[in-house]
Amino acid sequence: MPDSMPELLFQARLTSDPSGPLVTFYDDETGERAELSAKSLGNWVAKTHFLLLDELGTAPGDRAYLSLPVHWLAAPILLGCWFAGLEVVTDPAQASVAFCDLATVQSGAVAGVPDVFAVSLLSMARSAEPPEGSSDYAAAVRVQPDSWAAVRPQAAAQDPALDGISRAQLARQAAGTAAELGLDSGGRLMWTEPEFGATAWVAALLAPLAVGGSVVLVRSADRGKTAARAASEQVTAIR
Repeated sequence: MPDSMPELLFQARLTSDPSGPLVTFYDDETGERAELSAKSLGNWVAKTHFLLLDELGTAPGDRAYLSLPVHWLAAPILLGCWFAGLEVVTDPAQASVAFCDLATVQSGAVAGVPDVFAVSLLSMARSAEPPEGSSDYAAAVRVQPDSWAAVRPQAAAQDPALDGISRAQLARQAAGTAAELGLDSGGRLMWTEPEFGATAWVAALLAPLAVGGSVVLVRSADRGKTAARAASEQVTAIR
């Protein structure tokens, strides 16, 4: 798929199967479960996209830093950044906007980033009091429009998507990772690993999109529940 991009992988999945589950999330520490279809996730993608474009005035060439644990909100934030034309980076010193969990914000790791959004990770994406120097992502994004019809990819396939990797390269990498994971067309991946950085985003979020599939994200995974959950969720691959 030489001309594809991460954002177009999502767009294709939204077109082909808007109502089927795309991201299912479990937190085995809190007992939370959330399930979002492509259409529901698209609302959050659109809101993030418009937050960046209309509220912050970002443009292709700008960079966003993300630091989040395994969580469904990582998907719309990443996709919202990519639809807005931003490059996602893993070095906060390169970024003009950051989306991080509260612990990362409180650590001071993003103190030099101009616009910092604290992502509370509370169930139902509820707002929380953000640390000083940051804004609450949930509160900021909820007031944005969720009109998917107005969302347009702002970057081209050759533009950087993730740490200098172009959008076309990242889409190809996602397809290759899907094959490595054994994900066939429409496959459903269960992600139980605690790591959730750049490599994990490709495997857990983009690889399922590359095959028109879906993902079950499990935070603080209880390994004793894996087999039964895999059966009930009808997963086809586990990582």
